[in-house]
Amino acid sequence: MLFPLVGFVVASLQNTATVPVPRPDADWMNRHNAMVAVGQKGESQIVFIGDSITHAFGGDPDTGESFHNRGKDTWDLYYGADKPLNLGISGDLTQQVLWRLDNGEMGKCKPKVAVIMIGTNNISSNTPVEIEQGIEAVCDRVKSITPNTQILLLGIFPRGKSDSAPRKAITEINSALAVWAGAHKTRFLDIGKAFVGPDNEISTEVMPDLLHPFAFGYRKWAMAMEPTLAGMMHRSPKTTLDPTNSAVVPVTHNRDYAKYDWMTRIQLVKTYAKEHVCRLAFIGDSINHFYGGPPLDRGLTEPNPIWQKYYGNRDAVDLGFGWDRTENVLWRLEQGQLNDMPLTAVSLMIGTNNAFLNTPEQIRDGIQAIVDMIRIQKPKAKILLLAIFPRGEKPDDAGRLKVIEVNKLIAALGKQRNVTFMDIGSKFLQPDGTISREVMGDFLHPTDKGYQIWAEAVEPWMKANVK
Repeated sequence: MLFPLVGFVVASLQNTATVPVPRPDADWMNRHNAMVAVGQKGESQIVFIGDSITHAFGGDPDTGESFHNRGKDTWDLYYGADKPLNLGISGDLTQQVLWRLDNGEMGKCKPKVAVIMIGTNNISSNTPVEIEQGIEAVCDRVKSITPNTQILLLGIFPRGKSDSAPRKAITEINSALAVWAGAHKTRFLDIGKAFVGPDNEISTEVMPDLLHPFAFGYRKWAMAMEPTLAGMMHRSPKTTLDPTNSAVVPVTHNRDYAKYDWMTRIQLVKTYAKEHVCRLAFIGDSINHFYGGPPLDRGLTEPNPIWQKYYGNRDAVDLGFGWDRTENVLWRLEQGQLNDMPLTAVSLMIGTNNAFLNTPEQIRDGIQAIVDMIRIQKPKAKILLLAIFPRGEKPDDAGRLKVIEVNKLIAALGKQRNVTFMDIGSKFLQPDGTISREVMGDFLHPTDKGYQIWAEAVEPWMKANVK
């Protein structure tokens, strides 16, 4: 009776996180088979290995899940040229990844880099030490299949609240992995700080369920990883901007305002640019949008008379989008909003919607990133960089004070070639520093009188630079 008892004890002590095992459901096996098929092509220079967090990023194989391609624009921009292979399956634990690797998912691929991020789903069933061992087993398995592939092992991404049990377990696991990687020729990178704020909490704009990234989160992932990955791929990084600063992370309008169809306006601008010559662009948020220039939407059938008077004969286009922040403008430019426009001049005023979310320095960096992108895309265009307009009725309004700080910082940006900084904020103020509803009805958006003030103030620059 001794031997069966010993066998039972050994089995019960076995670490399940290191024992390859498949899942029984047909959808799982269907995705596995699709991965094998792509892997057999042997084309992928980068392979991403993981669970749902990787699965939802994007790319091949696309097996039809509704959550797939949440980060498609980022995936295509950063990795498209490398024919990346996505070996992520929703719900997987380390043991399922081991089984998949043992059963042909790498195929004929000999990628330069394998990016591995796995283990969060093991937290409810394994100890931190067991999970660490399971992750190490995945790294070792990839090395045995394709010895020349470099491993970029990512720390498990943060999840839940900062003081939650899973977050504490993740910290313990990542600390152990960093030590192990240093001794086993594995590059370890913990980019968790890119997903959390100064309070160490996760924003729902980054991970709505505090676990799975959406578009904003996937761009942060790519940006945080890019300098390291670029070095491993022997290429220049696509960006060196700091992903902890949300103001420089290009993203769609990911706030849920049902009355503002941001993507419809994106398409409207695209169509307008193909059908009209656009030589002067006003880029910004709702303050620009409500100027009332073409392309017209939100019930407007004719351009605002003030716009028409000053810009109707200057081939001007209104690229103001309500609620936009610097990061949204960056995404629009990155996606080619200016491509079909033979611009000679740009008026840029953005940042007021960042005022309560970012530091003045972060907002400055977001505006600088926009200026840089305009200068790259339209190197001959002259840029009028406007100070953010004053907001709030009284001089001591918190938003007003924040804007003043930002404007002090961005004034220096006007020293760059083809960039002119202009602060016309004082023209909207009464002698006591207050804002009249006659000029800004809500102490933020100009009225027709406010737009007239704006137009008159910048007209000398327009006459000198709009050809």
